[in-house]
Amino acid sequence: MAIIFLYLAVISPIISLEESWSQELARKRQLGGKYQALLASKAKVEQANKAMKTAVSQMEGQFLTGANPAVAAADLQEILKNLASNHGATLTSTKILTARDAGAYLEVPVQVQLSVTVPQLVTILYNLEHHKKFLFIPEMEVSSPRWVSGTQKETSSLQVNLVVSGIIKKGPEKKGTTS
Repeated sequence: MAIIFLYLAVISPIISLEESWSQELARKRQLGGKYQALLASKAKVEQANKAMKTAVSQMEGQFLTGANPAVAAADLQEILKNLASNHGATLTSTKILTARDAGAYLEVPVQVQLSVTVPQLVTILYNLEHHKKFLFIPEMEVSSPRWVSGTQKETSSLQVNLVVSGIIKKGPEKKGTTS
């Protein structure tokens, strides 16, 4: 009877305690293994993060210049003016439209009206699409004069209304100021 009492009072709790410690030790080893795997992949994650930041930096190099929409719109107007004059088109008017929010960036649109021939329009559109800056054409309207018998179609001037947009990175928000 004393042996049973000794077993129940002393040995059984020690065995139970050893089993719980063994289970806890196994959980800690498993957790340690997960941490080791995370540490091993840390270098890969840092390398991927660096590559992503480099790619974003290169992409942002293709944005319009200027820290605010007004300067960026002036840059875009200059690009459009140069394209029109380089390809013999007549830029009849430009209008800066309101910048639109695009997350961490701003879309800066400029509306232009051109007087062009079909080949000039094709060339200008091609150059806008392949420009070193990210430029988009969200709107385009083409009006052609009535064709009269005996006139040449290629030399007829088209009236083109384009909205061309570029992107800039948003500047830091100023708090506590009112407009």
